[in-house]
Amino acid sequence: MDSKTNEVAVIKTSEGEMVVQFWTDAAPNTIENFKKLARSGFYDGTIFHRIVKGFMIQGGDPLSKDPKKESSYGTGGPGYKIKAEFNDHPHARGVISMAREMDSDSAGSQFFICLAPVPRLDHQ
Repeated sequence: MDSKTNEVAVIKTSEGEMVVQFWTDAAPNTIENFKKLARSGFYDGTIFHRIVKGFMIQGGDPLSKDPKKESSYGTGGPGYKIKAEFNDHPHARGVISMAREMDSDSAGSQFFICLAPVPRLDHQ
């Protein structure tokens, strides 16, 4: 890890806490977006709405706060998209990354955490 990785976020879940360490040199705008949303309370009450065993868990959808909207989980966001920031860090177990559509610049608030190495996602 480099010297710019000292800032962290804590994700509190019903199963315990996860500490996210930021690589600010690799994705500064993405990290600022995540921090802005977290500080505003955007993520409060959201759930990990997608769990794929051996691959990842996905969260950050504001629609997941409402069980009545379960059929729409995975489609919500902050109302804007951010520009992609690709880097050389591998998608190893525990790495957090932005979820997006096929368009590289379509991420907003949803993110996923790798449960295992996912080299096919590296550099994208």
